[in-house]
Amino acid sequence: MTLKKTDNAVWLMEKEGDMEVPAYIFANDRLIDGMKKDRTMGQLRNVASLPGIIKHALLMPDGHEGYGFPIGGV
Repeated sequence: MTLKKTDNAVWLMEKEGDMEVPAYIFANDRLIDGMKKDRTMGQLRNVASLPGIIKHALLMPDGHEGYGFPIGGV
């Protein structure tokens, strides 16, 4: 998983593997570090791999591990 900072609090998870679309994460450095400690990023990657997803997946600053889909995911 590659994250690229595109703005002050915007990160891009580039499309790779089975991902149908890229994902954007809205979070500062401290929040990103917390999200990396559980399965949040993997769940976001799974959302971006869903059939029928259009344009991109999003993860808001309150993002954290959920039951298959990250809480704070759009």
